[in-house]
Amino acid sequence: MNDENIHQGGSVHLDGSLHVVTGAAGRTGLALCAELKSRGCAVRALVHRRNDVALSFLRQYADEVVVVDIRKPEELAGAFSGAAYVYHLAGVVSIASAIDPDLYAANVTGTENVINACLSCGVKRLVYTGTVHTLPFHDKTSALKEIPRFDPDAVHGAYAVTKSQASNLVLDAVRERGLDAVIGMPSGIIGGFELKRSNFGQMVVDVAERRLPVYLKGRYDFVDVRDVAQALADLAEKGVKGESYILSGHVVAVKDLVAMAARAAGVPPPKICLPLPLVAFFSYFAEWRAILTKQTLMFTPYAIKVLGDNCNFSHEKISALTGYSPRAIEEAIKEQVDFYFKVYKPQCMQTAWNGISV
Repeated sequence: MNDENIHQGGSVHLDGSLHVVTGAAGRTGLALCAELKSRGCAVRALVHRRNDVALSFLRQYADEVVVVDIRKPEELAGAFSGAAYVYHLAGVVSIASAIDPDLYAANVTGTENVINACLSCGVKRLVYTGTVHTLPFHDKTSALKEIPRFDPDAVHGAYAVTKSQASNLVLDAVRERGLDAVIGMPSGIIGGFELKRSNFGQMVVDVAERRLPVYLKGRYDFVDVRDVAQALADLAEKGVKGESYILSGHVVAVKDLVAMAARAAGVPPPKICLPLPLVAFFSYFAEWRAILTKQTLMFTPYAIKVLGDNCNFSHEKISALTGYSPRAIEEAIKEQVDFYFKVYKPQCMQTAWNGISV
């Protein structure tokens, strides 16, 4: 493990179990650490690199914070030592069209390393976070439900392909190697706890800061990060070995999401709506230019396609198992805006101030 490991003392769960969360500095990872802590669990948070802002939040929810690179198998044995439950959230979310080596290494090789470490360390259960993007569909209206195995050739986009491959690695390890694992498959995650801007998170912030003059037509299924965190924690205890569970929320139009974000921030919403065919036409150039200039991808053919695809994801299976009931999207959007203005920005300012030497 990295020499920058940060160790903290903390409470121990009543049954002595240790819960390890990879990707703990991400929005879902941070929310999951908070959820596990609220349940009295001992939490070891694994982060890819040291970040003072992320650490200031994680210290509230984790008993231990460890810097680990999941692409390096030799670092995982110590990180998983003594763990009863491992929640694998670390990876790269991408709207790119093509798979690059970094994406594959993080999402596929990293998952393979996590599986091997879980088996060698005697972990009781692995909860793997997949995605609904791995579900193929043939029309835009049918209800999409869990499938027994994933087909990387039946989905589009680099992220969906690599997550399909990684999900199959988990299923294979359950069937062939005795791994106890379940898969949680969130839809579009929104809400608080976001320290690093996602594409959608950036849009919400831009609306709240009045930097977004236009919005796109389209819709998608969005779910509050707190609902996802609760479901993942529940799956560690109640999930059926080898099964996957869709963690979806509500289908909402982008227009309505933008209006909710503006309302939460107390600002007027943007008035100009761009049709998807128009944006799709320019998205090829936008992706090409972003790659050449090494800028963050914002508009790609895959991202635009998702806004017009089937997003009727059914959470019937997880609801029957745990009573899962996703909260209202407007509540999640308000939480995201409030977190940005009342928690994230003040914390960043405080962290920066503390780093100033006089």
